[in-house]
Amino acid sequence: MIGQISGNDLRRRRASRLAGALGLLLALALIGGAVLPAYVAAQSGPPPVPMALGGTVSTVTPPALVPAGTLVQAYVGTALKAETTTDAEGKYYFQVSGVPDATITFRVAGVAAQQSIVWDGGIVNYSFNLTIPALPTVAYNLTMAVSPAGTGNATDMTNASPYAAGVQVSIQAVAASGYHFVSWTAPAGSFGSATAAQTTFTMPSQDVTVTANFEVGGEYTLTMAAAPIMGGTVGDITGTSPYNEGEVVSIQAIAALGYQFAGWAAPAGSFANYLALSTTFTMPAQNVVVTANFQVIPTTSGCFIATAAYGSPTAEEIDILREFRDGVLLESAAGSQFVALYYRLSPPVADFISGNSFLRTLVRELLVDPAVWVVGAAGDIWRN
Repeated sequence: MIGQISGNDLRRRRASRLAGALGLLLALALIGGAVLPAYVAAQSGPPPVPMALGGTVSTVTPPALVPAGTLVQAYVGTALKAETTTDAEGKYYFQVSGVPDATITFRVAGVAAQQSIVWDGGIVNYSFNLTIPALPTVAYNLTMAVSPAGTGNATDMTNASPYAAGVQVSIQAVAASGYHFVSWTAPAGSFGSATAAQTTFTMPSQDVTVTANFEVGGEYTLTMAAAPIMGGTVGDITGTSPYNEGEVVSIQAIAALGYQFAGWAAPAGSFANYLALSTTFTMPAQNVVVTANFQVIPTTSGCFIATAAYGSPTAEEIDILREFRDGVLLESAAGSQFVALYYRLSPPVADFISGNSFLRTLVRELLVDPAVWVVGAAGDIWRN
């Protein structure tokens, strides 16, 4: 037997939904007026508005998709902004940071692609296929070495050797305890900066060994790194490395366009706040690499809290919220920053909600359902 809803119950539900919707709008206003500006200010730069590009990569001769693992790189001017490798279907995907009106060019295995595009931070998930005349017939091995042996390590961060001549490779040096990085050397090719522990190396037309040179140091070297390298910039604000054990160093991370800061990490030492863009780091009794982790701003993920509330990522209500996110929020700088903040803070909240049926019901009826109602009711406006 199906129970009937009385007129009073229906009115109470409608009043509850309206109150929830008004509460949601108030919360969004508070976030927009207080939290969001503070978060934007903390970025110390323009908010990360993504330009997501993806598609197939193929050759003219022969007419075919490139094999899996083919290196695809994007440049704004001469600066490497994004890199990835193709999958088994010859497809690539990445987000490119840049500046308005700058032209993005592409290289596939070191060969210039026939296509280019003007950077536009408002574009999300743009389908953009790439073609090159042909893959290079010769590739050269890159070997990483350390001098003296045992004083540190050197890493090919691009990790796609062998490479064609002219390919820019991301490299990083990390000193062992009691040593500090001095410089890079190689018999051929060129460095973006021969004295920077994290830099790029341009491949020559031969097999080559790139060597990271270290020296003994009585104090402890602090090396700053970004992961991935194009995710943002990091800085030792104090700027007087090497340091003694226990010294407190001011550090800062700035996310590149299309990325968000995800936290600091180090094998030793301690952070005042590992989730803060600007914080301090206390030096350990060893050389140490402090890494700022960045992640691509999600453009295809669903809503963590709504998924937890409905118990399924395929709920129709989540599709409505996802459409509003992609069609409205990610089309503006402030909206993109709000999405970045949400994806940073919501996962632990969603985990907490998902483990409690009462909380799932409460959040669904008082927060998510009103949000879906407001967004759906205004659909004719924001869709147009």
